[in-house]
Amino acid sequence: MELNQFQNDGVIVFKNLIDGKKIEVIQLEIAKIRDLVMKKISKMDRPLKNYSDIAERQLGRLDYRCGFTADIFNVIAQPIIDIVNSLSPHVDFRHYWGAIPSLASSGPTDLHRDIYPILNTTEGNDLDKLDLNLPPYYFTVLMPLVEITKLNGPTEFIKGSHKKMIAKENTERLYAPLLSPGDVVIFDGRTLHRGSANQSQDERLVAYITFVAKWYHDQTFEINDYLFPELL
Repeated sequence: MELNQFQNDGVIVFKNLIDGKKIEVIQLEIAKIRDLVMKKISKMDRPLKNYSDIAERQLGRLDYRCGFTADIFNVIAQPIIDIVNSLSPHVDFRHYWGAIPSLASSGPTDLHRDIYPILNTTEGNDLDKLDLNLPPYYFTVLMPLVEITKLNGPTEFIKGSHKKMIAKENTERLYAPLLSPGDVVIFDGRTLHRGSANQSQDERLVAYITFVAKWYHDQTFEINDYLFPELL
C-alpha cells in the first residue's frame, strides 16, 4: 500500500516513525549547530547566497548542511535508508543531513522540484521524458522538530507532479500535511513543492536527509565555498 501510494503521489507521510527521546537528542544537536550559525551570520549581509554549507533562499529561510556528525544522525537514518531502498531498490544512494529553519514572519518559497533536469532541454520547473522514465533517484526526507501547523507554514506539495513533464502550478490542488515531531515525510525530488509562509512568532524547524543516486551530480554543492569549515 505504501509503495503504491508513493508511486501515485510522489510523497508519503509516516506518522510517529521516530520516538520522542531521539527527537530530543536531534533537537539538542541541531541547537548547537544553530547557535554557531546564527552567531556568525548575525553581522553578515543577508540573505546568504554564496556558500555550499549554508544558503538563505530568501530572508529568514535558511538551509544549513554542516555539523551533522553526531552518532544520533546515523541511528535515525538507518530505518529511513531501509524505506528508501524499498521505494527504489535498483539505485545505489548516498545521503546527507541538513536543517531548514524558517524564522518568524518569513515568507513562502516558490514552487520547485529538488532535482535538476538530466538534459538541458527544458525551462523552469518543466521536465524531459528522460527525467520521468528514470526510477526514483532523489529523495528528500523531512523531519519536523516542532509542531507544523497552518500558522507556522507546512510544506505544500502537488501530488503526482513527479510524473508530469509540465504541471499547471496555478490550478493544481496543494497537499499540506500538518505534522508533529516524530513524523517523517518522504518525497520524490521530482515532486513540485514549496515551504509556505511562517505567520507565527516562532521559528519553524525541520531537519532533513537528502538521498541521491551515486551517479547524480547534486549542484547544491558545486560552489564549494564553505562558511563553516570547522563544522564539515
